[in-house]
Amino acid sequence: METVTLDDFMAWNDELHALAQAGVPIDVGLARGADTLATLEKINATIARRVSQGASLREAIETSERAVSPTYGGLMLLGLTSGNMGAALRGATRLAESIDDSWRAVRFSFVYPLIVCCLAYVGIVGFCLYFVPALENLHANLRIPLGPGLRLLQGLRQALPYWVALPPLAMLLVIGWQRAFGPNSRGASSQAARVPPWLPGMSGAVEQQRLAIFADSLATLLEGGVPSPDALRLAAGACGSEALSESFRALEGNSGQGPERSDESRLAQRIPAFLRYALWHAEPAIGSARALQMAANFYRDSAQRRVERLRLVAPLMACILVGGSVTLLYGLALFVPVVEMLRSLAN
Repeated sequence: METVTLDDFMAWNDELHALAQAGVPIDVGLARGADTLATLEKINATIARRVSQGASLREAIETSERAVSPTYGGLMLLGLTSGNMGAALRGATRLAESIDDSWRAVRFSFVYPLIVCCLAYVGIVGFCLYFVPALENLHANLRIPLGPGLRLLQGLRQALPYWVALPPLAMLLVIGWQRAFGPNSRGASSQAARVPPWLPGMSGAVEQQRLAIFADSLATLLEGGVPSPDALRLAAGACGSEALSESFRALEGNSGQGPERSDESRLAQRIPAFLRYALWHAEPAIGSARALQMAANFYRDSAQRRVERLRLVAPLMACILVGGSVTLLYGLALFVPVVEMLRSLAN
């Protein structure tokens, strides 16, 4: 029987706001920054109004779709059912920490390439001011035509007043935007939905953390005696994984067709193998709850390994792609005009 009251629910929201204000990374699908307090106040007012109309706290959370996001609603329902909001918050905090660690690794990987870009920028400005006029005078004295490389540098020198201030301004804008709206801005909760799909290591770590939250939450609910269908729905909502939620909804819709509930079905194949074992095959051996705890630890360790791998690979790739490309262009700006001049002299 649920013993959580409306006051407990509001106290949980106060705890979420305090964590966000303290800068603790937590991902529950709320607004970022100063909007967190306004969002929580709106949720409190909506839930309190539904409860005053005679609905239970669970019904109020489930029916307030406009005010409550799926991840937040799943988290609150999980805490309401298990009576332990602290465990649910720990999972959300681990997810947000994994996101922040991944973002930090990506940002730090661009420090050295950024230094190379700054040096190349200063070098190109120096080329335009000193190197290009010297080459022009040399070509004029030797009476040899200008090559394409030198003509390109001439164009850059003529347009120097128009573009020389653009890179520093762009860098200042990026730094200001990052401080104001970045993942680590004060009072902002990390948002996994903002993870770009072009970062496979980062998105993979986030997905592994979601699987760990799902397995951990499901084990807690099963140990608390919650029926399996309800436990699956609540755990999928709390972890915020749309893929898991869709898979379990599809399996639940096919519950009357025996083969569709087995781990050999087409729908079940969308669920990771370790979870399939813990859900449908672990009961005779070690029990589903214990297997789910093992799965949670496995996915959590896997997410940590992905983050560590990202810390090693991201700087290397950034140096090769960004730093290497800039260094190559800088070298070509120096050697191409000289090689063209020597070729003209040889002819």
